[in-house]
Amino acid sequence: MLRVMIRSRIGNGVLAVLGVVYFVSAAATLMYYIVSNWGANGMIDYVLQFALVCAAVGGVLFFMIGAGNLRTARPAAARSTAPMQAHPVA
Repeated sequence: MLRVMIRSRIGNGVLAVLGVVYFVSAAATLMYYIVSNWGANGMIDYVLQFALVCAAVGGVLFFMIGAGNLRTARPAAARSTAPMQAHPVA
């Protein structure tokens, strides 16, 4: 999977929320577009529908990147706050 490093938890959360907003808005617009032009699509309509599908896929990618970064950031933070154990002296 594509790895994009965003070190801010807020930034990752915003990226995930924007991904959901992009997906929902693109999917709703695409459904409205298909229903309103039922059977009367020209070449430009197909291009616009393809662009909406690409926007929905981009939203899913944004969500996956943001959620993936939030998931991997949690164990790293837990490791840094764990107490260090002393090494035995030989």
